[in-house]
Amino acid sequence: MDDFKSIRVIREGDNKVEVVHNPTSFPLLGRGKQGAVFKISSDQCVKIYADPKKVLKESKAYKDTQGSPIIPKIYEVGDNYIVLEYIDGSDLEQFLETKGAVTEDITKKLLSLLEEMRRLKFIRVDAKLSHIFITKEGEFQVIDHANSFKIKERPKRPETLMKGLKKLGLLSEFLEQVKKLDPQSYTQWKDFNPIEKKRS
Repeated sequence: MDDFKSIRVIREGDNKVEVVHNPTSFPLLGRGKQGAVFKISSDQCVKIYADPKKVLKESKAYKDTQGSPIIPKIYEVGDNYIVLEYIDGSDLEQFLETKGAVTEDITKKLLSLLEEMRRLKFIRVDAKLSHIFITKEGEFQVIDHANSFKIKERPKRPETLMKGLKKLGLLSEFLEQVKKLDPQSYTQWKDFNPIEKKRS
């Protein structure tokens, strides 16, 4: 029988984790710097971590924010894993890449998501486009909360999200929508011009 507890991942340096042992048939959904995610049923997935400390940090973030419409349900926590609700949908990066446009509805939902993160008292009121998932109902949920409550200075704008939009060529379009919907945020965000890192 498949047992996700037998899956092992490691992380070397600043790279994404590597799956070093997986005797199961569970499909790999994705890998990041904290862990690897596998689909274990039609409505659940598991994130296997390289560092047990990250399990404690992220599981607490999920537990403290349960009931919020932007947070997936948490089912089980182990020494090196968290079982979460499986979101049957695409991430926002893939969605926007295919669509090639930021609609007013998408901008409204992004502004609402950021406002909910503030209500939940997230320190990092920001998210990568690839960490925002669109449910079948068209609502947004955000994943990867290992650093959501990390103590650091609050940025005045969602810089990671905006860098992702710039990379897709959609930042100007997004800011035009923000200008109409939330002029106060637009004033804080309009001069943001992320500098692309040079590849060596």
